[in-house]
Amino acid sequence: MPHDRSLLTLLDLSRPEIERLWLAAAGWKDQRSRRRARFADRRVATVFDGPALRSRLAYDTAIDAVGAHRVDLPVPLDDREPVEDVAAILSGAVDAVVVRAANHEGLAAFAEACDVPVINAMSDAGHPVEVFSEAFSVLERRGPIDDVVLTFVGEATNVLRSWCELTVGFELEVRQVCPPGHGLDEDFLDSLSARRQRGSVTVTHDLAAALDGADVIYTDAWPKAARKPGRRRTTFEPYQITQEVLDAAGEGVLLMHAMPVRRGDEVTAEAFADPRSVTLAAKRNLAPTHAAIVERALNG
Repeated sequence: MPHDRSLLTLLDLSRPEIERLWLAAAGWKDQRSRRRARFADRRVATVFDGPALRSRLAYDTAIDAVGAHRVDLPVPLDDREPVEDVAAILSGAVDAVVVRAANHEGLAAFAEACDVPVINAMSDAGHPVEVFSEAFSVLERRGPIDDVVLTFVGEATNVLRSWCELTVGFELEVRQVCPPGHGLDEDFLDSLSARRQRGSVTVTHDLAAALDGADVIYTDAWPKAARKPGRRRTTFEPYQITQEVLDAAGEGVLLMHAMPVRRGDEVTAEAFADPRSVTLAAKRNLAPTHAAIVERALNG
């Protein structure tokens, strides 16, 4: 079993835990919650597969904020040794491990073998702390998540899966709108329903219908094949977020992007620069929200 303070998906957190962590994030944001002396003897290892610009910055800042020491391991999780061996070594050397790994199964196996909490900084199955942070930004601007309709425009990415996981504890309505063949898989949707899901997830191919009544339009980068001329790009072009799409959604809608953003593909430069686009402002919440998550992992 993974450590009880590990965070591999948002399903590892109950609604009350998520709400307490949002309160803690608010405290870190206005610096009321600094606990440098408390965690001065703690070490947090970071293992990042890929460049991870925002994740590295967020976790470096968060670990510094709580007063712990970061131990960066500059190799992917399963690059040279079995994950079980790496877990055994780290369990005796650090107090928590932050892992960004392409393969969620490897990450889960590492957490299973680790004696200290493991935080998923991104895998192919989900991006839980990023979405925890993005939902906090929506909460600041729209109030309770229970009242929010979020339209996710694009293929079924790891970010979308984490948004969907929030519908288990919250009456959040998530609508995915995408080209046929790029929707969430039925097994995943069934697994959410089996948890007595309070919110809802729907998949549609009608952009106008999906935008009707939406509070938030959320998007992610197109698949690589759609970023160059060809059939795949033609398939995705009707789902590009333009100024006209924003205007159709209404004056009060928020536009958010997982980043990195590719202007001219999933969103136009004009739409991304619109005042309703809060992406860059929301990313400023990465450090305080990640501090709340790191604090939870160290709070033994």
